[in-house]
Amino acid sequence: MKRFMIIIMVCAGFSQPDSTVKIFSTDLMRTNILTGKPKESVKKNEAHFRAVYYPSGELKSVEFFPANWDKGRRKKVKSPNKLRLYYQKWNPKKQELLEGITKKSARGESHYRATLDGKGLVQDVDYFNRYGKILWTYHMRWNDEGKSTEYDIEFYSKRNLSELNQELFAPDLSTIRPGWMARYQLNNQGVTQGVKVFDQYENLYYFYQFNYGENGLRSKYYRADSVLVGSHTVRFDSDKKPVRLTYYNENGIMKNAIAYEYPKDAEKIISQMNNKGQVIERRIIPKKEK
Repeated sequence: MKRFMIIIMVCAGFSQPDSTVKIFSTDLMRTNILTGKPKESVKKNEAHFRAVYYPSGELKSVEFFPANWDKGRRKKVKSPNKLRLYYQKWNPKKQELLEGITKKSARGESHYRATLDGKGLVQDVDYFNRYGKILWTYHMRWNDEGKSTEYDIEFYSKRNLSELNQELFAPDLSTIRPGWMARYQLNNQGVTQGVKVFDQYENLYYFYQFNYGENGLRSKYYRADSVLVGSHTVRFDSDKKPVRLTYYNENGIMKNAIAYEYPKDAEKIISQMNNKGQVIERRIIPKKEK
């Protein structure tokens, strides 16, 4: 989502000797932007400003949000230093793009489009379905050493995170709406430690925390007010395939479970279990024909 931002900064004290400070004058005053009493909420199609203040009361930034009818009408500026490449696969954990293709061959196929900066670092990765519709975008963040410990996924349609990754997320708390973002936080080894879900105005809605063991992980999920909603555990086999997901309520009591088997004559066998561990449904997923 493209936004237009006006940032007003007030600096005090002295800058460091090795710092560069640039000051730009403007006739635009704070009183010209924010008039009247603030509103608790606005309609979706109403243009508005969002002001952020320091604890001292000083204005930190003012962000302008256009009305729905005005979005997309403004001219987009393309940077000549940015390069776009197309790929069939993208691994965000390792920040790897695999199986490069041409723009022409990407038509009619689901694919990823990577935008690289002048240094060759991936800035954004867009995912398109076979019909050419963009479904979500990875926004990467890099430090001075060219490493990333955090990235955002911006979604353009209503989705469910548990359908994208059943191991990390649970159906109880994984709804995503258009414009929302999932912020992934990684450790130095590239393992996901937590995920926070924000709306388009960066209001936190819920978040996940993950703890890993030798052959499994535990996922806990909370509302924005840090109230625990539930948890689940995932057990993996020697090939790192999930063999059992067990779901618990906020009190740690088992709700249900899903077991996976991988026989030679089928893709997998999925068993649904009740809160007593009894199988109530079993499905066989046949192998795909080559």
